[in-house]
Amino acid sequence: MTKRVRRQRMDRRIVEYLREGRSIGRICRDLHVGKERVRRLREMARSYKYLDDPGDRGPIALPAHPEALFPDPVDKRSLLVSEPHRLLDTHREWIEERLGAGWHKVTVFEELPVSVGRSSFYRYLDRHGLYRLGEKLGRRVVPEIVHRPGEALLVDWGKLRDVIDPETGRKRTLWMLTGIMGFSRYQMARLVWTNDVATTLAALESMFRELGGVPFKITTDNPKCFAIKASRYEPILHPAFERFAAHYGCVVECLPPRTPQLKGKIERPMPYLRRLYEAHADRWDGIEESQAYLDRKMAIANERKHGTTQMRPIDLFVGEEAQKLKELPHLAYEIETSSETNVRKDGHVRFENKYYSVDERSIGKAVICMGNSRRVAIYANGKLIETHARLTDPARSKSTKPHHLKPWERSLEDHSVYRQRARKVGPHVERMIVALLEQGQGFIDTRKVWGILSFDKTYSHEAIDRACRQSLEMGSLSYRTVKMLLELMATSTVQGSPEKAARKKGGHRFTRSLEEYKRQTTMLH
Repeated sequence: MTKRVRRQRMDRRIVEYLREGRSIGRICRDLHVGKERVRRLREMARSYKYLDDPGDRGPIALPAHPEALFPDPVDKRSLLVSEPHRLLDTHREWIEERLGAGWHKVTVFEELPVSVGRSSFYRYLDRHGLYRLGEKLGRRVVPEIVHRPGEALLVDWGKLRDVIDPETGRKRTLWMLTGIMGFSRYQMARLVWTNDVATTLAALESMFRELGGVPFKITTDNPKCFAIKASRYEPILHPAFERFAAHYGCVVECLPPRTPQLKGKIERPMPYLRRLYEAHADRWDGIEESQAYLDRKMAIANERKHGTTQMRPIDLFVGEEAQKLKELPHLAYEIETSSETNVRKDGHVRFENKYYSVDERSIGKAVICMGNSRRVAIYANGKLIETHARLTDPARSKSTKPHHLKPWERSLEDHSVYRQRARKVGPHVERMIVALLEQGQGFIDTRKVWGILSFDKTYSHEAIDRACRQSLEMGSLSYRTVKMLLELMATSTVQGSPEKAARKKGGHRFTRSLEEYKRQTTMLH
């Protein structure tokens, strides 16, 4: 009973005694109240016509219980309005709208368009009756989650305890990955130091081996080892987890964020599993010893009658659920190592101290690199963007695909069209072409390159190769230098030949002299 209700009831009794004609002294003795209060209520009752002036019953009857006889007195302190109260009062409609939509009170406080203290905000809610607003919106009936035999393995992470490492003396967190079969309530737990992707997949694989089969789906929430990005509608799964599920042929069900009630079968047993371990005390003999201890406790727990099914989980699992599981694949899944990184400015990503190229459009983006003993796969936003053969040669640190190179970098590759064409002419021609390409510093002067390569239409390969060698020795990387050298070599070659005189006279080797035409004309006559 509140103070306000007690005051209203006492006021009613005092007025009733006054209407019966009792004296003020007697009322004070019977009800243990002060005379001043009785006199004040008598005057108020006369003003409201509950009493006549002489003290008899008035013309107006008392209102029915529990209606108050008099209005509540005004608390003068409530008339003093503080500055935070005035600021919040201007946004009261905004506050009521958010609370009515189901926002938490702390969320409304964090999003307030004005700056006030937390205590002032909560006092304002309590003063205006807004403290309970919207709480009923969050309450709803959660339907029973029913699973068929072999349908789902529900998994969840949980902290088991803190451990002092005897070797380093530092505190470490011991994590527990827990799994429970949706139909039989058969429980499993794996103790690990980290909840990274490789450790999680290895723990799930050991659970499959304990079950002797694979369930239809794995139900979980959205930790980073399972989902890159959580979503109410379609989460982006971690590529390694997706490939793991594809290998074993099971479906992944990542529940919407902040919906633990959708996997209550695994949420509720977490405190129970910690309770199973509490008898282990604080001693620490290694993670293997703790795992063996927890396995013994889990075996006992699976043989106890479950509170919901009223049956032993081990009996339900062996009798009905184990036969519905899919067979394990013949080949075990090769656990892949993975890491999150950003694409470097040179278009490569670093993975296991090696560098792998991607398209230049991915520079600066966050990617996930995954690798086994043979291949390295690179994912961005859950999509495969590139694969490489894994580098195992200690002398090599980069794997760069030709189409990821810049145009001038591709031109310097051993299999580029420029070098292949020059290699057919001669080794010094190839050296000349490479020198011209490197000289451009990113700009390819194709006129010089194709000008030198087109000399094979006029000169022999040996002459072109010799001219390029001489040009390199001179340190003159120029088309005109090569052309001059070829012309000089051509001039020296024709020294002493019959055609030389004809060329000097401006003739040609296939052109006859004028004397020959005169002699033939004389013979005709």
